[in-house]
Amino acid sequence: MKLNFLLLTILSVATSVMAFGQTKYIKTTKGEIVDTVTYANLKDAQIEKMKSIFPTKDVKITIKDNFKEIKRTQDSLIYSYKWDIKIGDPKGKEEKSFDPDDYIDKEFPFPNLKTLDNKKIGINDLKGKPTLINFWFTTCKPCIEEMPVLNKIKNKFKDSVNFIAVNYEQTKKVRAFLLKHKYNFIQIANAEKFTDSLEMTSFPVNIFLDRNGKVIRIENGIPYIQGKNKKLVMGDGKDFEETLRKLL
Repeated sequence: MKLNFLLLTILSVATSVMAFGQTKYIKTTKGEIVDTVTYANLKDAQIEKMKSIFPTKDVKITIKDNFKEIKRTQDSLIYSYKWDIKIGDPKGKEEKSFDPDDYIDKEFPFPNLKTLDNKKIGINDLKGKPTLINFWFTTCKPCIEEMPVLNKIKNKFKDSVNFIAVNYEQTKKVRAFLLKHKYNFIQIANAEKFTDSLEMTSFPVNIFLDRNGKVIRIENGIPYIQGKNKKLVMGDGKDFEETLRKLL
């Protein structure tokens, strides 16, 4: 018994030492294997590209790393990654932040809210169909740039999916914005109390619910892609469409 325990301890220590000695590498989206310093520089460059989209340079942009181990050898570990990019909101409430893990696989706490058409809608009204809820505000450039793509997605699925847009700003401001920008989701304004209860400080946020109102997926905005001249342009939203198809 003691011998087995000793062997197990030695094996555990040896494994720890081996892991500690392994060098971490990252596989980029282009398939290149880079070290952590090069990866950090790539991330910083991505943040600067995102900032270039905005007229002001003091916008807060953060990138959360989501690493996944894809290969392990005696002297190295290789990871792939997915970035969670968040755009700071001018409300300035940064003490806490919205955590998707608090909501996944749970019924979304969507209260009874009034739409711009003066109708009340709550979580029970959403059940029976999949739902996409988009959180946005009127001076959020990524929010505005993804609206045409979201409109196209809604046009494809029509009434088979609930499409809800939630804005914390005053109704008057949202109505004025929508006179200039086409956004054909069901619109809810003046929802600051609701967004604050979610501790939501970065926008846009897109939440996918199943037919029972349970949260299946949460993303920020539709991902930007590299277009001509290596400039960032809004993606096509195909990934969002695929998620909705699976929920039908």
